[in-house]
Amino acid sequence: MKIITQRGGYLVDVYAVYWVGGNTYFYGLSKGNGGLSAYKLGDGIDIVDSDLSGDFIYFNQGVFYKPLIEEKLLDDLLEYDETAYKRFLEILTS
Repeated sequence: MKIITQRGGYLVDVYAVYWVGGNTYFYGLSKGNGGLSAYKLGDGIDIVDSDLSGDFIYFNQGVFYKPLIEEKLLDDLLEYDETAYKRFLEILTS
């Protein structure tokens, strides 16, 4: 899945979709960002590719890329942890 920001036109790869309070959010990784960022549907983003391809699982009110959960990388990537980021890139390129 891919989204694009209306402000700046950044293309973002999506690795999670989750729901809170009736809103839809995405966790995405943009090139060179160093971690995952949260994006709210309808808040300056457009979906450019709606296909969630890969190994995803349902977890805690959302659908997440499985290695984020299995390897416990999610929280560290949201905090821009360099070690977690490098490990995630290894997973994506393997």
